[in-house]
Amino acid sequence: MSQEHYDVIVVGLGPWGSAAAWHLSSRGKSVLALDKFTPPHKEGSHGGATRLARQSSSAGEQYTAFTKRTFELWDRVAAETGTQILNRTGTLFVGEPGSLWFDRTIGSLQASDFEFDAIDAAAARRRFPWAQVSGAEVAVWEPNGTVALVEPGIRGLQTEARRHGAVLRTGEEVLEWDETPSGVLVRTDQGRYTADKLVVAVGSRANHLLQLDLPYKVARQVLANFRQPGPALPAVYFAKPPGSTEAPAYGCSEPNGDWKFSVPGKEDWIDPEDLTQDLRPGDLERILQVLRERMPGIDPEPQSTTVCMWAEVEDGHWVIGQHPQSSRVVIGTGDMGRGFRYAPAVGEMLADHVDEVPRPDTDLFLPSRFAAARA
Repeated sequence: MSQEHYDVIVVGLGPWGSAAAWHLSSRGKSVLALDKFTPPHKEGSHGGATRLARQSSSAGEQYTAFTKRTFELWDRVAAETGTQILNRTGTLFVGEPGSLWFDRTIGSLQASDFEFDAIDAAAARRRFPWAQVSGAEVAVWEPNGTVALVEPGIRGLQTEARRHGAVLRTGEEVLEWDETPSGVLVRTDQGRYTADKLVVAVGSRANHLLQLDLPYKVARQVLANFRQPGPALPAVYFAKPPGSTEAPAYGCSEPNGDWKFSVPGKEDWIDPEDLTQDLRPGDLERILQVLRERMPGIDPEPQSTTVCMWAEVEDGHWVIGQHPQSSRVVIGTGDMGRGFRYAPAVGEMLADHVDEVPRPDTDLFLPSRFAAARA
């Protein structure tokens, strides 16, 4: 039986895989992209209608250039497809100096040329009366912070990939892959395909398919939607106090007029195959406690919930680059809860690794930095 051959096969059509398919096909490569599910969906990290997309970063100053690039690329996709992907709402980050996430956030802004304003608590309460800011806290305002729209974003990336000739197939599960003398062989539940190179961008499910033991854990996250009185509000983060390493609570206005709010759980680790939309005891209580304290003007009666997940890498950075045991396979995983906003830039990184374009600026993401990956 004959097998279809492509220059590159991309496994995963979430934001990173869709972006990789776009970049690769726009460079003239024949691309087949496969996904067990049909993105956008609720089986991975991009569940729900929105993702916060600020300019600051709590991951380090080295992300500034990637932030600028991803905004440029999102704007390009929006212009080419005639859709709105980034909603410029502004972003408010509230925290106390000495708080890990606050210090990293304001540090990244101070080292960049992004516009921001640091406001003391009293002034912040006057300017943003809907947010409770305590006396020791500072509110950092980013006027150019945005909220990314999930469905238009993924569909825009996929539309651009198709426009450049990529073949996208959903509802087709990749079962295994093997390196061959001339490339890679991919077997799915519906057929067999060959390619010169393979990109694996399946998010939290990467280790199983890659036959690796990359050091990441999968964190379960619950998002809750509430009725929002009045006009849309800026996106907001509320950092934990000094001494805590937990991620900030965050929220934003949704396209349907709701207010989305989430309080990341502490060590709520799961197997990605066990992700469901079922709520557990304490899920809503944790969210409501912070919502009532920080945003008392929001109606605390939940309208809907979404359960998603993200992969947390032990050193806090993505895993992007060549498979340690196969020069024909490129990996993209470990989104760290900030994968969606950077998707177009990450897709470009993945395509550059396929093309063996030197990217010294992304060396901190290479899989080979981990002993488990080299074993």
